[in-house]
Amino acid sequence: MRMFDRRFLAALFFCALVLASCGGKRAAMKRSPADSAPSPEKEPITQPPAFPAQPPAAEEKRPAIPLEEAPRVRVLVLGAQQAVRVRVLSAFRVGTLTDGEPLATIERGGDFTVKASGGQAVLAAGKRRLISSGSLYVRPAEGACVSVGGKPYRGIMLFRATEGGVMAINILDIDEYIKGVLPSEIGYLKPGQFEAYRAQAIAARSYALSKLEEKRGEIYDLNATVMDQVYSGAGGESDAASRAVDETRGLVCAFLGEPIKAYYCSCCGGHTADIRTVWPWKTPYPYLYGVRDTVRETSRESLCRLSKHFRWRLHWSASTIAGILRKTVPRELKVPGRGVGKLADIRVIGTGPDGRVLGIEIVTDRESFEVLGDRIRWVMKPDPASDAILRSTLFKIDVSIAGGRIAAIDMLGGGNGHGVGMCQTGAIRMAEIGYSGEEIIRHYYPGSTIEPRYR
Repeated sequence: MRMFDRRFLAALFFCALVLASCGGKRAAMKRSPADSAPSPEKEPITQPPAFPAQPPAAEEKRPAIPLEEAPRVRVLVLGAQQAVRVRVLSAFRVGTLTDGEPLATIERGGDFTVKASGGQAVLAAGKRRLISSGSLYVRPAEGACVSVGGKPYRGIMLFRATEGGVMAINILDIDEYIKGVLPSEIGYLKPGQFEAYRAQAIAARSYALSKLEEKRGEIYDLNATVMDQVYSGAGGESDAASRAVDETRGLVCAFLGEPIKAYYCSCCGGHTADIRTVWPWKTPYPYLYGVRDTVRETSRESLCRLSKHFRWRLHWSASTIAGILRKTVPRELKVPGRGVGKLADIRVIGTGPDGRVLGIEIVTDRESFEVLGDRIRWVMKPDPASDAILRSTLFKIDVSIAGGRIAAIDMLGGGNGHGVGMCQTGAIRMAEIGYSGEEIIRHYYPGSTIEPRYR
């Protein structure tokens, strides 16, 4: 059969998604009176049902010829600030183009600042200006690090002047980057859990490489926060995690010959999420349709069932949820200044086959607001005094109504994170049982392949 063009195949997936959504009806959530709230002793969420069909397998494609060298990535480690503290404990070179000749060599390391001034990034030692340009790089001696904001980073640090100040972008070998990601993303694991490190290394590398083409022509490829992958630099590395990165060097999870969008979460709550439920606005890659979080050795029990996030519950009083929504709805949904209005009801629009909520409708005396997919987590915040978002969209909601207004809300939920892709808690359990990193990857990203991308 003739090879499909990848963009054409993605379009087919999208069309199939649209047709499926048009053909179904939104499920209505049964209203529950205040005296019928679930008992605390009962399990809040039942095990989600299996999906009706497995994702289609990837069409055969010859793997790409591995590159001789590992690619470099550009990671935004510090957003625009007026002044950035920099420490270099070795001689270093300064220039304007990372692949060009340096403008100067500073023979002695020490403490410096990079400030924004007149659209320029200015490197200074104390009050003495050393060099300025729209962008400056600092390249330390081989094996040394550049500390920015108190954190050491390998590779080159690029400082770029913007309207808001100076941005700090770390440019380094992708595997050095992955070493600074693993402990921050999956934690510091025990020896019997090592294969979960290997799986996380393959997933994190695949995700990073998938961003390179997408971000080509932009200032940076990846953000060092949860917006992409949490990256803590050299100070966040561990020996075991770094060994896993070295052992899996160059290996990526691929679909149609390209590195996949290897999303992952802390705890899936029993079934990984279907990307079409969580992010209906993103490309619905079939390896992200979701899988039951179990293997034959667990007797159909969820791999992540021992997580403290596997099941949870929340309660909001009428005044608390009203105060939260007054802040989150205008910010997340761009509601005009006249505000949200008085809350009358919150309704679930429907649920996916994995049990996750497709959307909610917030009804007020002024108008109704529809919140879809993972955006619910930013709107239904647990605590008005915290920056924390809702743990997941795998929940059941009980809204008590009195006098035409919301009196209280109880939520019974499961999991922590968006739920798409690999469940990290489940991956750790698979490693303990005896699965390899490659087997863990194949379980959570069905239909994909593992290929060497560079040597």
